[in-house]
Amino acid sequence: MIKAFHLRDSHLVARLQRVGTPLDIEEQLTHPRSPLRSVLLDTILAPHAGPSTFILDQQDEHGKSLGLAQVRSRSGRPERDVVFMSPALTNGNGSHAIWQRLLAHVCVKTAEQGNLRVYARLPVKSEELQLFKNVGFLEYSQEDIYQLDPAINRTAIRATLTLRLQRPSDGWGLQKLYTTLAPRMVQNAEGLAQGQWALAQRRWGEQGRREGYVWEVDGEILGALHIRSGKRGYWMRTLLHPDALEQAEALGEAALSLTAAQPHVPVYFALREFEAGWRNVLPELGFKPLTSQTLVVKHMAVRVRKLSPALIPALEQTPTEGTATTVMSPIELAQTTATPQKRQARRPNHQIFTSIL
Repeated sequence: MIKAFHLRDSHLVARLQRVGTPLDIEEQLTHPRSPLRSVLLDTILAPHAGPSTFILDQQDEHGKSLGLAQVRSRSGRPERDVVFMSPALTNGNGSHAIWQRLLAHVCVKTAEQGNLRVYARLPVKSEELQLFKNVGFLEYSQEDIYQLDPAINRTAIRATLTLRLQRPSDGWGLQKLYTTLAPRMVQNAEGLAQGQWALAQRRWGEQGRREGYVWEVDGEILGALHIRSGKRGYWMRTLLHPDALEQAEALGEAALSLTAAQPHVPVYFALREFEAGWRNVLPELGFKPLTSQTLVVKHMAVRVRKLSPALIPALEQTPTEGTATTVMSPIELAQTTATPQKRQARRPNHQIFTSIL
């Protein structure tokens, strides 16, 4: 039986979190929190968001099966991330089957709550990745994580690029910058990034703090920087216009100068595979490769075609006076004079959306 978390299940979560697999590397490196703390905060602060933690507790002829899956809502977006699974696949004892059952259940509940996508960030070429793919998740990008050499003195860095704080009115400029950089497959996977680079209001209990900066030239945003600061580290993400790649080092120096307040806290840089201009610059700034992760998504809805049982009345109305004149070819003219039955047969099917699990 799979059930949503209840306060009486706290002992099970405390037990399972000790043998599980965290999937949110950004949180783990900057401001980690346990699954039990997360679910307690969600239960108290965001009960309207729906259950975030699911527990498998079942006894059968093969023994007792225990498992845990935890998801987290993206602020202001109809999406969720899988952030923790237990037990770890290396534990054996049916852990692969437990993961599959839990993930399938998570997707069903996520769709029922009106969410459009479920994401996960997984180790490259791993058992975890293959298992998520077995449940219907699709790879759409890879992210490489770099760590700054602790010997780099960030307090001595002098920024030469002027950044300003991100404003709500920057949404359109950031959207244009993102679509210039990201391949179509990535844009489709991330919902065209509407709100990906927006800074949502910080919620009480949220781990760490996220700040945004932009580099603007003549009213056009050519670069963007997000920094998440936590008690254990800084996490950086950037956008840089392809026509301004020569400013990558300057943008990196500006970013590092913003972390000088805590010079002994580690700094991490997340780089997507399609972001050109950084591979040679990061080593010059003092960054070294740390790890890589594969980004996967499962869409909760797809577009299908279905015959419409009736004509749309608006399409049958005659043009009103004052409408623009349309010049039609002989073929188009012949089509418009066909019998109603033939016109109905030639009308394209209407598209609708239907949920899938």
